[in-house]
Amino acid sequence: MRVGQPGGFDAEKNELNKNTSKYFVLSGFMVEANEILNIEKKLRKIKEKYGLNPYHEIKWNTKYKNINLDYEQIMCLKKDIIHIVNKYKNSVVGIIMDKEYCFKNKKFVNDHNDLYSLALHLLMERFCMSITSKEGKKNRIPVMLMADSRKTNLNNKLDTELQVSYLRAKNMGTYFVKFPNFCDSLIFVNSDYSAGIQLADFCAGAIFRKYEGNDETFFNILQNSIRKHKGSIEGAGIKLYK
Repeated sequence: MRVGQPGGFDAEKNELNKNTSKYFVLSGFMVEANEILNIEKKLRKIKEKYGLNPYHEIKWNTKYKNINLDYEQIMCLKKDIIHIVNKYKNSVVGIIMDKEYCFKNKKFVNDHNDLYSLALHLLMERFCMSITSKEGKKNRIPVMLMADSRKTNLNNKLDTELQVSYLRAKNMGTYFVKFPNFCDSLIFVNSDYSAGIQLADFCAGAIFRKYEGNDETFFNILQNSIRKHKGSIEGAGIKLYK
C-alpha cells in the first residue's frame, strides 16, 4: 500500500510543489495463505471493539470524525491494528522514496508512474530476498503480489501502467536477485474486501509518519515485524531511497 503522493514535482521550477509530501511510501505485508482467515478474524474483532462495521474497510487516513470516533480512539484503533502485524516477524517491507532527490537525480524518473514503478521494483526485490532466504533458492514457492486497485469506474489506466511495471520488474530482477517466485500477474483487489491489503495500508502509514512527520509512535510497534538482515532493518526491510 502507498502513503504520500508519488507526484507533486514541478519540473520547470525543479522543486516539489507546496503542500506535497517530501516522501512517498510503498509498503507490503507478507503472509502465508493459511494465515489469511486468522488475520481477517482479528481485524473484524478490532473493528467491533470500536463499534464499527466489521466488514467495512478502515484506511490509515480515515478521518476519525467520519466514523464517529474521537482522536484518542482512532489512535488506539491504529495501534491495535498494527499489533496484529507485530505478531508476524520479518513480514513487513517499506520503501521510502525521497521524491525531490529522485526527480532531480534519476533520469528514468520523469513522472509519478516512474516513481511508483521504481518503488515497486525495490519492494519486490526485498520480498524475493526474504522468500529465498527462508525457503532456499531452489524452492520456488509461487508468490502472488496483491495490490489495491487504483482505477476508477471510468478509467483503469493507472492499474494497467502498474501491471506493466510489475511485469518489467519481474522479468528484469535486480543485480542482487532474480524474481522467479512471482506469478505472471499482479493481482488487483478492492481493499474493502482484503484484510491483508488493509493491514499493509497501516504499515505504510506507520512508516510514513516516522519519516515524513518524525513521529515513531506507530513505527515502534511495527518494528518487530519489519524484515531484518543480520539484525538490522536498514536496507533489508526499510529502504530509504535518497
